[in-house]
Amino acid sequence: MPKLAWVLIPLAAYAAVLAVTAWRGRSPARLALNVHTSLLLLAYLLATAGLGIFWVANQQLPVFDWHYLFGYATLALVSVHLVFNLPIVVRWFARKQPRPAPPQRGGPRLVLQAAALAAAFGVAYFVGTRQAADPLPAANAGDMPASIQAVLQYHAFSSASRSGVFARAPGVEWGSPPAPFKRYDGVKTIALERGTAGGASLGDMLRAPAQTSARLDLAGLGQMLHLAAGITQQRGGHALRAAPSSGALFPSELYVAARSVDGLAPGLYHYDPAHHRLDALGPLPATLGAPAADAADAAIILSAVFRRTGYKYHNRAYRYAAADAGHLLENVRLGAHGAGVRAQLLASFDDDAAARAIAADGVEEGVLAVVALNGPQPQMVATDVRARLAPVSEPRASAIGVTGMVQRATSLHRETPAAAEAIALPAPLRFTRDLHETIVNRRSERRYSAQAVSLAALSSLLAAAAQPAQLSDAVTLNVVVNRVDGLAPGVYRYLSQHGLQRLRGGDFQAAARSAALSQDVIGDAAAVLILSADRDQVLAQGARGYRHVFIEAGLVGERWLLGATAQGLGACPVGAFYDDEAAALIGADPGRHWVLHFAAVGVRAP
Repeated sequence: MPKLAWVLIPLAAYAAVLAVTAWRGRSPARLALNVHTSLLLLAYLLATAGLGIFWVANQQLPVFDWHYLFGYATLALVSVHLVFNLPIVVRWFARKQPRPAPPQRGGPRLVLQAAALAAAFGVAYFVGTRQAADPLPAANAGDMPASIQAVLQYHAFSSASRSGVFARAPGVEWGSPPAPFKRYDGVKTIALERGTAGGASLGDMLRAPAQTSARLDLAGLGQMLHLAAGITQQRGGHALRAAPSSGALFPSELYVAARSVDGLAPGLYHYDPAHHRLDALGPLPATLGAPAADAADAAIILSAVFRRTGYKYHNRAYRYAAADAGHLLENVRLGAHGAGVRAQLLASFDDDAAARAIAADGVEEGVLAVVALNGPQPQMVATDVRARLAPVSEPRASAIGVTGMVQRATSLHRETPAAAEAIALPAPLRFTRDLHETIVNRRSERRYSAQAVSLAALSSLLAAAAQPAQLSDAVTLNVVVNRVDGLAPGVYRYLSQHGLQRLRGGDFQAAARSAALSQDVIGDAAAVLILSADRDQVLAQGARGYRHVFIEAGLVGERWLLGATAQGLGACPVGAFYDDEAAALIGADPGRHWVLHFAAVGVRAP
């Protein structure tokens, strides 16, 4: 039943009682109405306060609408209450000599009632903030490496379910949100260009390999950084960027190690999106932890300031930060193609060396990815990263709890669909919209009309999303179809031969909404992309595969979002969902298959 119905049921029941009594000629007196509405007001006020204290303390914001829905009903009851009591208030102020207040009776009882109320609110707050011990891998648990144990325990610990919110809560005091931008005061700065529309199309840059003959110059670098992480719109006090971020929190930071960039002296730089400029940090580091990056014309180091996401999303912060990185890195790849530069996302690098290169501590700010620009000839996605770099021997607790643990665990010192008849998709459309214009104008659209999207549009989105893997080939594309012309509603899996396999037929719109914490953006979408991965395939790369699969999911999701923008559709990524319900939605075993990401698409609401 919709949440709004639960909120309105008590009011509707009382209204029905009033209607029946009025019909029988026994309308309640004004005093009775005053008492009745006062009791309703008290009940709604307690519900509002209790839910507010619990959910704010627990930071389960997608469910926080229970609080504001009760709050609206409370405001209505307060209005009625004031109508009945305003004359009393007016008469009280109109009296010239207010009468002495009568002696209070039942003083101890009032004290006990107040104490009980305070205790009830205290219980709600305690349940909302209850501290759960951060899981750490058990020592010598069979032959499983400690890093993989840590990944499995982190994923279970950060998974959401309807009952799980009462079973665990963050074991970290995340504190106030950190500053949205890093500042380097007193250093030399280099202004950058943003570039303009009128160049290559999105379709060409999605599929065509970058030309390797072009030299990287400062103008091209500036345009790449703008399309990756630059500010493209100011809204509601937020500086929105070219790539989306969970909760508009933008944990990613970009650093550039420039070795041979025309117009830019060799050295290490930090990208300042607030002013679209480079902060000169010093000479080139001795190493970035990867030979391909050290030999490239330039390298981009992407780090995450985990508290920017963690203060709001707590234990799911690592998932969101990695997916955010994937969105941003896909824009780096596309921007590099537009500049005729080859961008290679490196599967393995020494995390500690990369962190030292940018003067990060590796915990509060950890390196997630390194991109080589015009580096040595790229190789295919590595199938065994452990052959070159070993995982850390012992993931350890940190100031940011399990988030730091899984970052450490993923650091270095496909289930094949059953044979089934494929539903052929029409040939994908070519995205002719300008790449720069598409990225700059992309926004997360959360409201959709009831209009269906065309099968050709869905085909084009899936073809764009399913580009060759860069870090992990474990990602599977699933689609919940609600309103697509020429395709029956149901749940489908995308096949490599550009077709769909029907997993479940029927209307799953409500189930998708429910699995995504009842968010309307998923429930109202014409189609929902759900990315999943086989756990064993992810961990075939070792613990590092966990980081890779979430970044890869972000890469795939960004292509879905840009493809929707290029076709004039609305789309929005969603990282909050109940893991068990999401797995059940696509017919997967949550013990073996991990759901990584949701992304809605639909026709924008007028």
